[in-house]
Order: sequence, then C-alpha cells, then structure tokens
Amino acid sequence: MVSGVVLSPREYECLEWSARGKSAGEIGTILGISEPAGFHLDKIRAKLGVSSLRQAIVLLTEAKSRK
Repeated sequence: MVSGVVLSPREYECLEWSARGKSAGEIGTILGISEPAGFHLDKIRAKLGVSSLRQAIVLLTEAKSRK
C-alpha cells in the first residue's frame, strides 16, 4: 500500500525498480514481462493521483519510512 492506495504486486514491483533508477524497458526485461512496464507505471500514477513518476517514488519512499 502506498499513500493509502493498494497497488497490484506487479505495479509495486515496477515502482520499486523505477525507484532504483531503472527505465520502463529495463524493468520489462528484469521482470520478464511482455507488456510494457510503462503501462504499469502509467496505472500507478493514475491510482496515486500524481502527474510524474518522481512523485510516485516520493510517496513510495514516505510509505516505507512509516513502517
């Protein structure tokens, strides 16, 4: 859960890898997924109500620090 929003396991994985500096293409390769990781990253931004991936990563970092 990030900022009160439930992400799917795949979305959470994609956001974690993005926070580590990986591009959508690299994430797709790492996870072995055929659908573009950018699709998951777009869904994450929409669910969290943010306009950038950087904002989503900030929310992820804040959520992790609260645990």
